[in-house]
Amino acid sequence: MTTTRLKPGTLRQRGFSMLEVLVSLTILSLVIAVVVDGINAMVSRNTVETSKVDLTQESRQFMDQITNDLHQSGFPTVYMFDPTALVPPAVPGNVNCTLYANIACGLITVSQNAIQFEGDVDGTGVSEEWIQLVQTNGPGAVPCAAPPCVIQRGTVSKATWIATGTLPPFFTEVNNVMNTNPFTFYDNNGLTVGPLPLNNAYSLGLNIRSVGITLYVRSSQRDAQTKQFPVVTMVSTAEIKD
Repeated sequence: MTTTRLKPGTLRQRGFSMLEVLVSLTILSLVIAVVVDGINAMVSRNTVETSKVDLTQESRQFMDQITNDLHQSGFPTVYMFDPTALVPPAVPGNVNCTLYANIACGLITVSQNAIQFEGDVDGTGVSEEWIQLVQTNGPGAVPCAAPPCVIQRGTVSKATWIATGTLPPFFTEVNNVMNTNPFTFYDNNGLTVGPLPLNNAYSLGLNIRSVGITLYVRSSQRDAQTKQFPVVTMVSTAEIKD
């Protein structure tokens, strides 16, 4: 039997050279960088999309709220009461709705950026309601001339309004509104009513039968790709009951 002896150094242990290690680390770093960049882009995009969904929901809730409120403008009307039973009594066909807390006059003042009207909007009696596009929220706020604007809403019972004439507290409904003339008024024929503003609309015999509402609302988050602030457009029409 023959035995073969290997000389020392014949078998060598093979491993990675320094160059191979550096190349592998470089490739791994590039892969990690691409993955991290993709994750960051996805998170940024998700943040923007979430902001747009929230913005759309907020704007839609506001649209639904004021549309429902405007549906009640002028309710209950003078025709639902016996003029002679009112306090003070009134002449049939000549009832001054401004004197009675339980009768709604309907639209009071209308303009392209503000509406004041009366109606039973929540089933608790006639309310005086204001919907205004202003520069900043609060009582006495000035109309918005330079966007972004704020839509605010305030209500007070008509009884309180008649007794004190005090404006209600206003609450912000929608921020970052980018158009300054959100309201348009139409008659039975679909023609625009104007020129605006109109005060004492209830006494002018105006044939306003619907209110068009258009809002361009800007997101507070920039789009990760375009670097622009996305804008949501909301359009609604509120019919005024006879």
